[in-house]
Amino acid sequence: MKTNININRLISALLILPFLAVNLWINTVSAATDKIVYPLKEVSKLSCRYQDFKDLGSNCKQNLPILKSKDYAKYIKQNWGYNDYTRYYTVLWWASYKYGWDVWFWGHEWTDIATAKWTPVYAIAKWKIVNAKFALGWWNVVTIEHNIRWKKVFSNYTHLSKISVKKWQYINAWIKIWEVGSTGNSSGNHLHLQIDLDTPFHPFYYDRKTCPYSYSEITEQWVCFDDLSINTIDPLVFLETKWAILDNIKSTNLKISRDDFSTSNVSNTTKSSSVDDFMNIFNKTVYIWYDKNDIKDVQKVFKTLGYYKWIIDWDYSKLEKNVIEYQINRKIISSKTDLWAGRFGPKTRAQAKEDYLKITWNKWQVKTTFKKETKTISTWVKIQKIERKNILTRAEIEKREIDDFLRNYKIDLKLSNIWWNVNLGSSINLIIEIKSKRNNRYFRWNTPLNITFPVNNNNIKVFPTKLYNFSDGKRTAKITWLKEWNSNLQVKLGNKILKVFNIKVIKSWKTIYPKSARIFSSSKIVLWDTKKWIIVLKDENNKNLINLKYGSSYKLKANNDALICLKSWSLKDIKKIYKSKCKQSDFKKEISFDYNSTVWGLIIFEYKAIWLNPKVELLNNYKNISLINKWFRVSNPKDIKYNYVYKDDVLSMLKENIIDWINKWYFLQNRDLTNWDALVWIENALYKLKDNTFDSEVKAKINTKISQIKNERLIKYKAISRKWFLELSYKYLNLDLKKWYSSKNYRDLDTDLNKKAWVVFWNNITWKDAFWKNYFRPDSHITRWEAAFMLNQTYKNNKSIFLTLK
Repeated sequence: MKTNININRLISALLILPFLAVNLWINTVSAATDKIVYPLKEVSKLSCRYQDFKDLGSNCKQNLPILKSKDYAKYIKQNWGYNDYTRYYTVLWWASYKYGWDVWFWGHEWTDIATAKWTPVYAIAKWKIVNAKFALGWWNVVTIEHNIRWKKVFSNYTHLSKISVKKWQYINAWIKIWEVGSTGNSSGNHLHLQIDLDTPFHPFYYDRKTCPYSYSEITEQWVCFDDLSINTIDPLVFLETKWAILDNIKSTNLKISRDDFSTSNVSNTTKSSSVDDFMNIFNKTVYIWYDKNDIKDVQKVFKTLGYYKWIIDWDYSKLEKNVIEYQINRKIISSKTDLWAGRFGPKTRAQAKEDYLKITWNKWQVKTTFKKETKTISTWVKIQKIERKNILTRAEIEKREIDDFLRNYKIDLKLSNIWWNVNLGSSINLIIEIKSKRNNRYFRWNTPLNITFPVNNNNIKVFPTKLYNFSDGKRTAKITWLKEWNSNLQVKLGNKILKVFNIKVIKSWKTIYPKSARIFSSSKIVLWDTKKWIIVLKDENNKNLINLKYGSSYKLKANNDALICLKSWSLKDIKKIYKSKCKQSDFKKEISFDYNSTVWGLIIFEYKAIWLNPKVELLNNYKNISLINKWFRVSNPKDIKYNYVYKDDVLSMLKENIIDWINKWYFLQNRDLTNWDALVWIENALYKLKDNTFDSEVKAKINTKISQIKNERLIKYKAISRKWFLELSYKYLNLDLKKWYSSKNYRDLDTDLNKKAWVVFWNNITWKDAFWKNYFRPDSHITRWEAAFMLNQTYKNNKSIFLTLK
């Protein structure tokens, strides 16, 4: 029997141990953490907020700036409300989204604090987690219940990146809940901090049963403000007063009203009823024959505004003309015959409320007292109403945020496989990339505002309709064109237009005929330089015909001072077009083509100026109509001066289209001739000699030489000697058309090389340098203009013989 009693006692002791442990833990925590802290310790500096907090160095972090309620008015005036405090604390309690710091104009139930993603978030005080979940709109939410001075208060933290605590877990101040994010209904990284009283659910939001209004009406027209004022507390005042604000809460259900506030300075016209009851008049429409008490309240309002001069009674007819006067002065109506003239309706109520509060509300003070360590401390929190005058609107603040973002990041927008035109019903991907201007790294978080595509959905379909998260630095939107028209597809960041795509949408089975054209090029060119230019054809509406098949055939024609080479590849190879060069043999005086020889309608060609007055013209072969013609200004290479001894030889070879390689307007005449240049120049000379003869036997001989030179090994950067170029010129340009004789002998050449020099240099012509009389200097590197001089002598002699043969 005794043993059974001991066993029962043991079991009872074991059962009570957990409760004793919990109480001991709670008491220990209570003793150790009887404090309140801010939910963020460090935040990112504003210039670094688009990077991950975990990647930031110390130069990109700072302690959270503490905003005091007494400074609201101060900072809203600083730089018109655009400064560090207004940017960190983006929206305050009792503010609207239209004006970020529009304090006392109501609608907002929390404070938003901006910082980088992954910034650690901490519990502001001890006790029990009652929410750690996903919630629509809020997304990742943590709610902590606090028991303070026998009252329940709930701190809410939303839009978190993730959650690292669990429901019913007991927690201490400074315990990390997780990190800042931009999840749910959010367009940027920030912490949503909200302090609820003992409401049925958390985070508290307006009950649709008692507040059946839109979000815009709630935040901009101040409806349902009573719901806000009796269910939430200003988080910053809550933190600033270290709970003292709670001492204004008298009822056990923890509802707070303005009756608890000192109203000693409020106008006498409001003392006949409680502040809350009186303020309800701004939610009611009042006119003749309406409730007598409501009429009296409206008379009080207009008496405070200075419009009503009579006694306060139930007679609205005395007030009506004063209301009309007010409505016209405030531009609510245009004349007394308007529908709402004389009525205390929605627009009139809203404006009257704003004007009424300007007179009365800035005199209010909130007096709070609380006990700590048996000492009574009084804390006065004075919140002055902030005037809308000179405050930046939300749209203006957002514009500055966007401008700041675009100063640091570049946004690249490209329509894949398209230029300016599409076929009806086709879908194209719009690729959006964002990179840092500082280091060209991809931007990997949320843009300050959404990237949108304002379009008529009957004409264009865009999916998705908005973008803001760029976790991998790029996003894609699918664009589908539903109507045949000349569309202007806008891409916007907030209200900032990033780009407009002017796109012609056509039915693919229609045939288009160009009416004009435009050349995209510079009008300046250096002699013998080669440039790549583009011609775009246009329709009767001056729209670019790109990616649209057009009819007819065309002729690209150059005059005697120019040559052209058409480039015809697919659009995907367009980069190759600009990297490659036409061969000399590809250049012509004129080229006929149709749409199939273009690059999706673009006429891309190389243009070479071979003398001083070049011109290019585009003709439509149908009736030989000229679509465009253009003259170009030509200059000599900048390093070919009038006093250079080889100037005439260089210019002659440039004109004949034999020598090449102009670099940034310079011929680079003093640079060593390379193996590559030597073989190309000699091959060009053979082609030109071939064009100058009608003798079939001579042409056959030249063709053989051309075939042989193509088998030579090209070494692009190897410099060659005078002797090597002499041997090469003799081998390919000695056509044995006529024996050449010269009495000129060089002391440093043997008999065989001297005979070859007689062929290359004819009529006793020789070098124009200090050694020309006696020395060839065969082992010296030959420069580009010395080679041009030698080549010109051989070419002119051969050409003169061809003219004789003709």
